[in-house]
Amino acid sequence: MSAYLITGAAMGLGQALTRQLVAAGHQVILLDKELKALNALYDELDSDLVALYPMDLLGADVNDYQKLQDVLIENYGALDGVFLNAAILPAFTPIEHFDFMQWYEVLHTNLNANFHLTQMTLPLLNKAESGKLVAITDENIKLAPAYYGAYGVAKAGLEQLMRTVAEENRDRSAEIYVAKLKTFATDTRGRLFPGENPATLPKPSDMASHLLDIVLHGLNAELVKKL
Repeated sequence: MSAYLITGAAMGLGQALTRQLVAAGHQVILLDKELKALNALYDELDSDLVALYPMDLLGADVNDYQKLQDVLIENYGALDGVFLNAAILPAFTPIEHFDFMQWYEVLHTNLNANFHLTQMTLPLLNKAESGKLVAITDENIKLAPAYYGAYGVAKAGLEQLMRTVAEENRDRSAEIYVAKLKTFATDTRGRLFPGENPATLPKPSDMASHLLDIVLHGLNAELVKKL
């Protein structure tokens, strides 16, 4: 039975990925700091395929990541996929006025944490027949980079991290993907663009279906690439 780890799994795209993977009969490990939302999703799904792993990526240290790896090895042995989805997107701010503490927090959550997660899950992905490491990035940071601040810098760094990992693992079984997703409706986007009608945007479930079609079923797409 396939096993997938999803970060930021409690809401938005992470929740949509969870629902669709569980519906397809896959085991899913849900990692998120929002324990209330995690428990609500767990109760709603009511499935033995779902496991919760509460973790705050901002506050986690190296020992926490090592513990995560130990738990995954003990309970799963290998991973068929990891979706690096969790991220902080603060209010749009010019670099000149960006709060320095928020800068560090965003970079740590959106980039440094993904380095640790990648380092700890790669051995499990390489134990699977074709384990898939999928980094969720954002097309908008290149189309309109102004005011994305630390979020844009971290997402660009995440893409480069995945390119490095892909080159270093050419002779191993893990497959590395970067998903530069187009705009879709989320609570975060609703806060940043209060005048935008979310009904005019794709839903998280639409993006999840698109992403899984590519990563799991080999369909081609312009913005989701296997490196």
